Amino acid sequence: MLELLIAAGIAAFPAAECDVAFERRDGESQEARQVLRLRPACPIGYASTQGAVRALLAQSGGAPEVSLGFGRIERYPWLSDLLARQASSSRHWDLAAGRPYRGSDNAYVAAALRGMPEFTALFGRWRIAGIAVEKVLIKPAAELRLAAGAPLPPGSKLPYDAIVWIALGLPANEDR
Repeated sequence: MLELLIAAGIAAFPAAECDVAFERRDGESQEARQVLRLRPACPIGYASTQGAVRALLAQSGGAPEVSLGFGRIERYPWLSDLLARQASSSRHWDLAAGRPYRGSDNAYVAAALRGMPEFTALFGRWRIAGIAVEKVLIKPAAELRLAAGAPLPPGSKLPYDAIVWIALGLPANEDR
């Protein structure tokens, strides 16, 4: 059954860098997961991302499950940098080919994000039920902000951007 989603701007978070608009889409049926989305007007730092995510999740209206859209990782330079650094030292990422040795680049980025404490800490009491990634973009290491003296050939190809959605749920025993 096709569900009609209704988008509504619900607020904005005044991040230090710029405003982060919030969007919520509610399905017509009670079974439909609520969709929340962050829309930063400019690239934002970690503290601003954390504040915006927590403020948006506080407006979930008691929904036990939500889908949280980050949009493009490049809007969160701290996350883009972490992703590139993680891949630069991963035995699962082929630096020459610019893709994982096995599986898809989408699955690789999803697994990398799930393994980053800085990323998973953004969601507080919510648990990550899944991470969906699409349109992974790759750049040569020389064009990325990597630590000085990183032992990588400048032509090493690393992921730095993708579209990301997080499925979140509250623990079953938690009061809503």
